[in-house]
Amino acid sequence: MNRRYFYWFLQILGWISYGGLIFLASYNKKGFDFTFNFFVNLIITVLLGIYLSDQLRKRIKTKGLLKIERKLDLINTLTIVLITSFVFVLLTKCINVILTWSIFNLEIISFLINWTSYFLLFGFWLTLYYVYHLFEKTQRQELDYLLLKATQSELELQNLKSQLNPHFLFNALNAIRALIEVEPKKAKEAVSLLSNLLRFSLSTSEKILVPIEKELHLVKSYLKLEKIRFEERLNVELNLSNDVEEYLIPAFMIQTLVENAIKHGISKLVEGGNVSVHLFKENDFVVIIVSNSGSLGKNTDIGIGLSNLKKRLEIQYGSNYSFDINETDMVTVEIKLPANR
Repeated sequence: MNRRYFYWFLQILGWISYGGLIFLASYNKKGFDFTFNFFVNLIITVLLGIYLSDQLRKRIKTKGLLKIERKLDLINTLTIVLITSFVFVLLTKCINVILTWSIFNLEIISFLINWTSYFLLFGFWLTLYYVYHLFEKTQRQELDYLLLKATQSELELQNLKSQLNPHFLFNALNAIRALIEVEPKKAKEAVSLLSNLLRFSLSTSEKILVPIEKELHLVKSYLKLEKIRFEERLNVELNLSNDVEEYLIPAFMIQTLVENAIKHGISKLVEGGNVSVHLFKENDFVVIIVSNSGSLGKNTDIGIGLSNLKKRLEIQYGSNYSFDINETDMVTVEIKLPANR
């Protein structure tokens, strides 16, 4: 509901309820003996209450008293409430004189009692308005915080992705440089592959999540490029179940894992080795396993590629993912992500 409509709904409902209480109080005293003047006076009292309480709200907002931060603010607020209640009592007295065609006779004690009563009434009304305003402000601040947090997370994701792409490009250019003098023909083929990779990378750069099928297209092209450099020293195995291709994963995730496997594994082995990629669905998760020949040794640094990837996964999935590195016959990275199409 629109906040303005909601305010007026509560405003009218509250004052009608107040009028109902006056009606019930009068019923207990007089039974069914209600006069025309009584109903007119009751209706005018309710309408006057609606009008003056709204004017009270506007005055408080105009004076900037919604935040009572100083004693002077509290004094000013109480003064406005006193004036409002005084005007209310005076107007209701005048209306009653007009309706009854009586002489204006101001009884000081009765007037002070009514003034005090309506001061408490308008004070209660203003307290409810303060509570409503505080609740609305808290909700707005919480929404702003969530939006800010989402924006920061998105910016951090984009920043991490921008760190990955130059890293990938740097490795690819090094591979081509090594081929130029030795095998120019393969170097030309590598340049063509790199051109296709960069075109694909640019088309994906704005996307946080991509289908596994699209990610594998990038990985296969990258492995072709590395196969030119390593020739028989690099053996690749790719296994995936047919039901996983449409699931979404972070862009460049598998490519980063494969790149890391070649950089920290295969490139350090004179005889070369194997890189295997396995993808399958397990319960409500997609499992990605990338293994490579080599060993972890004493080096606990997983490199900027995997470090950034872990940060991206944490931002994207919170605690609803797993990331494990272990060594048996091969070094294996296993990631489990929620299965989302």
